[in-house]
Amino acid sequence: MAIPQPSEGTLFAASMEVRHDCVVGNLSRKFPGVRIFHWCVNNRDVLQASGRDADLESFRDAVVSGFGGRQVYATGDGIIMVTEDHMCSTVKTRTVTSIIASAGVWDIPPVVYREGWESWRSDQSLREMFREIRKIGELRIVSMRPIENLQMEKMMLMPASDIFAGLTSKQSGAVLLGLRHGYYSLPSGTDIQRLADGAGLSSSTFSEHLRKAEARILQNLRPYLEAYALRAPGDLAVAEVRGTPPPRGRATDGVPAESS
Repeated sequence: MAIPQPSEGTLFAASMEVRHDCVVGNLSRKFPGVRIFHWCVNNRDVLQASGRDADLESFRDAVVSGFGGRQVYATGDGIIMVTEDHMCSTVKTRTVTSIIASAGVWDIPPVVYREGWESWRSDQSLREMFREIRKIGELRIVSMRPIENLQMEKMMLMPASDIFAGLTSKQSGAVLLGLRHGYYSLPSGTDIQRLADGAGLSSSTFSEHLRKAEARILQNLRPYLEAYALRAPGDLAVAEVRGTPPPRGRATDGVPAESS
């Protein structure tokens, strides 16, 4: 496939498949019936795997015995696991991740593995990156296109470290417990007292962990929300609290009031 020479400032989005010697890729070759989604998060790995029950059980045992960790929970689509050790840290050779980083390209997680092939998505100038990847393994370019008229939401690659910065283990545990038991469903599947009992805490203590976690996550997301919103919600919120009209130039006519 011919690779176009980008003009200055041009961004390209590419999808590619790679097969080479790497930890998760080797697991994918060992368990070809398992589809693996892979995220690197804070020196650990999050794996979502789907396939037949027998294959998933063998895959889980291989991950636990090789890298520690545990199954977080099962879903209708398979299992989700978190490792104790960063799987990529055991690799002594060059990796696709290191090549992408050295080329100044953004990789867009997750990486998807099936039958030993890794499916990657990336942005920016790609010619040198492709050349280097071919030195370590097979490469199939699935698609490549120039990015024009970038929409804000397409550029919001939010690192987990940004979203969850400042959360304590008790706070993150409270949110996870609420999510797993349907607290945030409509209608809610449980209440604070049941969640607190399950966590072995008083309802007031559990509520405090939950409120602090929710407030921290929302504060961390605020810059992204402000950039995404089309009508400057921060300015509108301040104006509404003060009882003053919103700044001129804001298109509010015809926008219905939102109920909680």
